[in-house]
Amino acid sequence: MKRKILILATIFLTITSCNLSDDGNNEPTVITLYHWNLINVSGGLAGVDNDFEVGDIVWNYDQFTNKLYVENLNPDDMIEDGLDTGTYDFLIFDVATNLFTVLDGNEFGEIYNSETDNTILIIDQNSLSTGAGADGFIFTFKITTSTVEI
Repeated sequence: MKRKILILATIFLTITSCNLSDDGNNEPTVITLYHWNLINVSGGLAGVDNDFEVGDIVWNYDQFTNKLYVENLNPDDMIEDGLDTGTYDFLIFDVATNLFTVLDGNEFGEIYNSETDNTILIIDQNSLSTGAGADGFIFTFKITTSTVEI
């Protein structure tokens, strides 16, 4: 149960994209943005294991528009790196104690946190709401934040 609450909290914090601070004075509002930095893609039929630097491939979820914004700066089209730069529809849903995501109408995989580092988020295409997948990829993300004053 604690694992599910931790996952839900992490997902909620990362997909809300912001945290508005309003203390009733004339101070600027500070927004905290959560960024999912793809740091590794592994698996697939060929057994790939590709590492990326934080900032090379960034996924930003917007819960208000149900959109995923991807900025993919990887110049090598021969390396599996997930999604191309663009905007995608998304949905996160719960089955029993597991969370899954749908991108552009297709189930993408199970979402969960690393057991050792709560800033690491994993999407596993081999684990689907309908059962085990085959030859899918495992996407590992490092969550980072930035702040903006408005």
